[in-house]
Amino acid sequence: MLLKKLKQWMHKKPKQEPANTLDYKTMEIDVVIKCFVSDKDRPFRVIFKVEKQGSFFTKDIFVKQVDAKTPYELVNNYSALGMNYEELKKYGSTDHAEYAFATLEEARKVKETTVEYIRFLIREHQNESLSKIS
Repeated sequence: MLLKKLKQWMHKKPKQEPANTLDYKTMEIDVVIKCFVSDKDRPFRVIFKVEKQGSFFTKDIFVKQVDAKTPYELVNNYSALGMNYEELKKYGSTDHAEYAFATLEEARKVKETTVEYIRFLIREHQNESLSKIS
């Protein structure tokens, strides 16, 4: 009898109402690789632009200042997300960024690495937000 009551109690779902029932809005980012034939040294450009912030906490998610060392320092991830204060101070952040590369392979690598990292963080943020809601 006690075991039966314990099983019933364990299988009951908590009757908590969500504190906030707002729907999670997804961030939308436009990413394009273009070739500028007039630029002989670095013709390939990766252009990132945040179209909609969604439920994410900031729109400024791309590195603003880029120099020759940046691809090596950031390991082809041009996202400002997850940076500490010193890195943010050094690189800055923006919602619209354009980066120039000598080869299409470099441009693709930066695009893919940055996009995958941002997708991962957005999924984590979405999961965290939805778990707080329910």
